[in-house]
Amino acid sequence: MQLTVFIIISAFFLQTAVAQDSIPKVNILTDHRYDKILQARRQKALAMLDKEDTLAISGHWTNIKPSLFFANIKKNILFPDYINQGTSTNFCGYAALTHLLLKYYPDAYTEAILSLYHNGNARLKKKLLQPTLEVLLAAGTLKNKGQLDVHHANQLWFLTLADQFKGYLNFVDHHYDSGDENRIWAGTNYRKFNKMLMHFTDDKLTRRGSDFLRPFTGNFYNYISEQLSQGIVLLYVNSKWLYPHKYSLFKLRAPTHYIVLYDMYQSGDMIEIQYWDYGLRTEQQITRKRLRQLVFGVTTINHASDDTN
Repeated sequence: MQLTVFIIISAFFLQTAVAQDSIPKVNILTDHRYDKILQARRQKALAMLDKEDTLAISGHWTNIKPSLFFANIKKNILFPDYINQGTSTNFCGYAALTHLLLKYYPDAYTEAILSLYHNGNARLKKKLLQPTLEVLLAAGTLKNKGQLDVHHANQLWFLTLADQFKGYLNFVDHHYDSGDENRIWAGTNYRKFNKMLMHFTDDKLTRRGSDFLRPFTGNFYNYISEQLSQGIVLLYVNSKWLYPHKYSLFKLRAPTHYIVLYDMYQSGDMIEIQYWDYGLRTEQQITRKRLRQLVFGVTTINHASDDTN
């Protein structure tokens, strides 16, 4: 679990070419037609992948194994809930962002990561990703990171995002050295994550909170419930209060992690929360007091609507 300051966001990403197709304007939270849109985007992503020579070695990423790389991408497209940052890394922020990207814009993710693999760079909506030589050489070499060891596409993607987006946490360490995936080099503060998110979307972001002070929202339960009705929500949290049984000796009283919140409702005297974290969809019951102790940031990406032709 990362101890560098992280973010919790809500995310709904990338307006790409697929958004220009003949897609009706819909509310993603209530309109069943959006399921067909997501299915079409997933099929488009798989079609792009099917055209690839899965034995082709990249001329830029010398340590990436093609078989592991392409298998990893296909798994990500088919199972967006499974993606995680690996063991003992500070890739938490990038994993949450990528989970939502895979869930809502798998075609944009596939186009970008294939461009990185073949060209050594990728054009996002508002930014060019141009990883440094150190990152190009490091991807594919990370070890003792759990499943990340064989998820070469995730290594390439997370290292690139960490390399290309910087915040105040990274001020003293801008250049990758071996092992930096576990250190402050890969850390993501709340403002950095929201800024990174804005490079992927034109959708309106609602942000409350900070790295140090909890958001001034009055009743947390009511505020977060309202945000869930407006869009996709991510929470910037103190892991001590999310998983208190995992912390006994050292209890950092600061936000360290972020999760994607999918549902929250009252259950008797308790609050039921359902969320994505560490490659799993999870639910647990907490008190209102613990909810306030837990949350340092709330980011909502408001309904992204696609226009008709």
